[in-house]
Amino acid sequence: MLQAQIEPHFLFNTLATVRSLIGRDTALAQQTLDLLNDYLRASLGRTRRAEVSLGDELALVSPLLQIAQLRLGTRLRYEIVVPDELLALPLPPLLLQPLVENALEHGIEPALDGGSLRIVARRDGACLYLRVEDSGRGLQADAGEGLGLANVRQRLEALYGAAAQLALYPQQPHGVVAELCLPLAEAPSC
Repeated sequence: MLQAQIEPHFLFNTLATVRSLIGRDTALAQQTLDLLNDYLRASLGRTRRAEVSLGDELALVSPLLQIAQLRLGTRLRYEIVVPDELLALPLPPLLLQPLVENALEHGIEPALDGGSLRIVARRDGACLYLRVEDSGRGLQADAGEGLGLANVRQRLEALYGAAAQLALYPQQPHGVVAELCLPLAEAPSC
């Protein structure tokens, strides 16, 4: 259900981008379609799997970021910092993608100057930490928790109970950090 909620938003935005590019920059429209193809290939490859690898999840998130960068131009800078030895670690699908989409939609896109987005993964003992950092607008006092974050929290609870966490906090001087802490083995908590 979560995949069905996320993908239409992304697909409609991407198709609207391609449509706007067709008449003025066909090479960029073709590049965007190629990235959409990469995204769909990665997405369909894991449709019925309960668990993927961190590398699989990054293969899904990377085209999403590349398409966003084509759409936003110099207003988006991004970096993925994941050591190679973590790429094979197991991960439930669609935990990272909603955090990246939130950072883009609520942080980078509404900021006049855009900003940067950084995905960082590290292992600490029996826990995997995944961070999505953005330098966008930051936490808004009047904003509640949206559907994407609520779904991530519900999935963490269903999959791990109290052993996993999603934390949101301000990034200085502005922006947001969303951090997942996931147990890798039979660990009491992260």
